[in-house]
Amino acid sequence: MSKSSKTNEVVYEWVCAKPGMCTYDMEKRLNMSGGRVRHALSRLEKMGLITFRWVQSNPHFYKLSYPVPTKRLLPKKLIHELKAVRV
Repeated sequence: MSKSSKTNEVVYEWVCAKPGMCTYDMEKRLNMSGGRVRHALSRLEKMGLITFRWVQSNPHFYKLSYPVPTKRLLPKKLIHELKAVRV
């Protein structure tokens, strides 16, 4: 496993466990550099696993990270089949 994929895994698990955290707080709690965390977040967003929300707390803007709901990750055909199976 490459270092970047391990970083992606650690950051993704953190975002899932603690959604709504800004990059700065993740850097400090995960003891990683800011660039490493931001790059992992960028890769995870491109993969469609996380989303960002911007929040303004005067005078600062914070970029908060949230995992994409599991239902949105599943193929539409599988979701349709699961609805048909419900009892």
